[in-house]
This record gives sequence, structure tokens and C-alpha cells, in this order.
Amino acid sequence: MLIRKVSAFLHATFHTQTAGKHLRKMMIEIEKADNPTEFKIIQKLATEILHKVYDPIIPAEHTDYFLTEFQSENAIGNQIKNENFGYFLLNFKNKNVGYLGIQTLNKKLVLSKLYILESFRGLKIGKKALEYVNGFAMDNGIEKIELIVNQQNKNAIDIYLKNGFKIVESIINSFPNGHSVEDYKMEKILKSE
Repeated sequence: MLIRKVSAFLHATFHTQTAGKHLRKMMIEIEKADNPTEFKIIQKLATEILHKVYDPIIPAEHTDYFLTEFQSENAIGNQIKNENFGYFLLNFKNKNVGYLGIQTLNKKLVLSKLYILESFRGLKIGKKALEYVNGFAMDNGIEKIELIVNQQNKNAIDIYLKNGFKIVESIINSFPNGHSVEDYKMEKILKSE
């Protein structure tokens, strides 16, 4: 599977301890997804990740709805073309292990998606992805990063809090399929407004 490298990528090296108390070098790359082949990779990752993340807290039918409406190859292409989104593949040791989606709206950046395969969590991939989002925002004059997270997704909430985000509002999101979810709106201010 060939993924074209583009200028919008992060090449980060860091160390982590293995079970045997040895340090090893790990490579994380963040690569912009900009073609249907890469959108299909994201769709496949989303299908694998989202059911494991959300089915314990929302009905599986709603996860299916979300995947079809927002994470299909066509939906991703439409978001990029018409809604000012950018999608990025998260690579760990040359393997696609997750993705992120951002939307730029004037001086605000919406962190719309950040998902990592379960077997690759705890390796600082999410942290590097958040550092990338922060750098992207700073380089583009963004004043605030915003995100929406399910109130029952405690692990994600904790990670966002540790990375400078604050809960600013409790909201209920209703979807055309009749399902509603209780979310938090979180934000991180980069410049004084």
C-alpha cells in the first residue's frame, strides 16, 4: 500500500520503554490524505475503530449511521472539497494505525476526528497527533481549537484535559436518524480573543 508523502506531515521520533525495560526508537508520521485510495484507508480504519469505541456507549445502529454519513470514502471527499476539512493518516512504523480530521473555520480549528487502533494506544501517537494539530493551528493564525467528545468517553476526555483543553459546555447532539448523544464541547485557546 503506497501512500504519497506530502508537505503536511510530521516526522517525530521518540523513545518508549518496552516490557523488557529496554528503550527503542519509534517512528510516527502524519500524512495528509488527499485521494480516494487514502479516503478508503480512513473508511476502513473508522469501521474497525468506531464500533469498538462507541458500541459500548451508544447503539451500534448509530455507529453504522455515523460511519455511512461522515466516514465513508464519499463523505470524506465531500468534507474536504466543500467543508474546509483536512484528513490525515497516522502511521506508526509504516503501518496506518489511525487518522485525524480537522476543519478550519476562520480563526477556529475544529478537531473533528482523532482515532487510533486499540492495539496502538498508549504509544504516544495521540499526543503526537495533538502536537501536530497545535502546530498546524499556530502556523495558520488559529486562535482556538474546539472539539466535541462523548461524555462517556472518559479516556479521550482525560487526554484532552492533559493537553490543555477545557470543558466549556455540555450539549446534546441530535441526528437525523433519531438518535441523540450527550457530549462535551471542549476548547483550547491559543491566543487571547
